[in-house]
Amino acid sequence: MTATTAHVAVARPWSLAALAGMASYLDAGTIIAVSAALSHWRSSFRMSEWQLGFLSAALTICIGLGSIAGGRIGDRYGRKRVYAVDLVVYIAGLLWLVLAVHPVMLFVGVVTVGLAIGADVPAALALVGENAPASERGRLVTFTQLLWALGPLAVIGLELSGSRLGDQLPRAIFAHLLALALITWLLRRRMVESLPWQPSDSSPRELLAPNLRRGSIFLVVFYVTVTLGTNFYGSFGLYALETVGHLDSSRALTASLLMVPLIAVTVLAMMPLMDTRARTPVFVAGAVTQTLSWAALLVVETGAPTLVAAFIAYGIGNTLAGEAHYKLWCQESFPTRLRSTAIGLSFGLARIASAMMLVFVPTLLHRGFAVLVGMMVVVTAMSGLVGVTFRPRGRGESIESIDARLESDAR
Repeated sequence: MTATTAHVAVARPWSLAALAGMASYLDAGTIIAVSAALSHWRSSFRMSEWQLGFLSAALTICIGLGSIAGGRIGDRYGRKRVYAVDLVVYIAGLLWLVLAVHPVMLFVGVVTVGLAIGADVPAALALVGENAPASERGRLVTFTQLLWALGPLAVIGLELSGSRLGDQLPRAIFAHLLALALITWLLRRRMVESLPWQPSDSSPRELLAPNLRRGSIFLVVFYVTVTLGTNFYGSFGLYALETVGHLDSSRALTASLLMVPLIAVTVLAMMPLMDTRARTPVFVAGAVTQTLSWAALLVVETGAPTLVAAFIAYGIGNTLAGEAHYKLWCQESFPTRLRSTAIGLSFGLARIASAMMLVFVPTLLHRGFAVLVGMMVVVTAMSGLVGVTFRPRGRGESIESIDARLESDAR
């Protein structure tokens, strides 16, 4: 890399964050799009409940597998090598979904987009953190969470406004993701390689070396519990609003939609704090808020107003004490030669664990809302406790300093 291109990369960290952070938009948007499409696919393709369940689980598992593979490739061959190819594969998978005329095409499309977008996430997150100035890394990494919120907002908005399309609506939603992915791919072609990256043949087993073991175990446990919580909510949030809150499906969906702008505002408010000493109080406040939001439902009378209030509180608390911190801790806990591998592994294991959890959701729903609320209290409290106790204590280090500190600990 020449000095000129390196200067351009450093001088435009927000542009890099936006283009790399589109992985979060497409990841969240794809999950919501597939979820929203299931009922349409059931009627238009006459699919069984088992087939629909397999589609949903396959997407989550493939995102996890793609993340593990993409993370490893990103460390060995470069972040640019991953994000230059994976969106092409993602676009090809979306074409299968847009043009599908048979259930087999849906399966091919879902598996393809899952593997591709999963591979994009670790390379994109490593790219943002490694090219960010040390004094702005927290806000730049947190910025990707704003894009994560906008993905579902756009998909749900299309779902509500495009009802006249009937069972053709999923095609329009996937076409919107395809168009954005194509634009992102074209713009990414001008991006340079991550500045501190060098080809590495480091083994993933090194993540369990004494200097990295604590961070590896901590981030896997933390992110698995956070992801289980968000997936529990995603799996039964609408169900609770409809069955416990007695809202019709349209009002329940609208109530869920209202939470997304609040999450976006929360992200904007916390961004400037993530590079300061306030980062820890932000996390603690979020951890307490998300746990109490569910615990309150065990002692108050549940109805539409209390459920909506609890879900809003959970969304805000989870934003303050969830994935944004995970993404930042990943930058601070691993050297550049293993950073993408570590992100991919923790991200992938969390998604696979969530897919396994989805198998038991119908049984849990049958046992009653209180059982699910109790499980939410457990997972949110666990993620908060783990985060407060084992979080990295560093802040504002350059990538070079992080690499030097971790590599010296290995000697």
